[in-house]
Amino acid sequence: MTVVESNISISKPVKEVFAFLSDLNNQTKLNDTLTDVTISEPVAVGSKFKLIGTVMGRDFDTDNEIIEMEPNKVLSMKTIAAPPASDIINTYTFEGEGDGTKLTLSMDSVIMTGGVPGMEDMVKNQLKNGLDTTLAAIKKAIES
Repeated sequence: MTVVESNISISKPVKEVFAFLSDLNNQTKLNDTLTDVTISEPVAVGSKFKLIGTVMGRDFDTDNEIIEMEPNKVLSMKTIAAPPASDIINTYTFEGEGDGTKLTLSMDSVIMTGGVPGMEDMVKNQLKNGLDTTLAAIKKAIES
């Protein structure tokens, strides 16, 4: 497994940032390819949910599960992948930073490179850019 990480400062208290991210319906505000989130139980460790959307005219859905949740400290979600792909774990860590929040997002996944030299670093950079984009969207949604 490879861990890629990024962080951002948000000028809102930890409690507010955690509340925003633990309301899974806010996922549609962060990613314009998502159209719906379905969850049939309260958000807690073990809760399963589905993200539904469209990319390039094709419908998709992903099965997900909350695997760690400590209010105002950590929120971790696993995206369950169909074989041969591997599951991906995204973990948000919340830290007070003055009156605001330092939000760290880490992604734990298997990077398949097919043995091509330099490919792993290229994929890591692409994943890091994706995390940066996600964090910027979170910051914009929460601060506006």
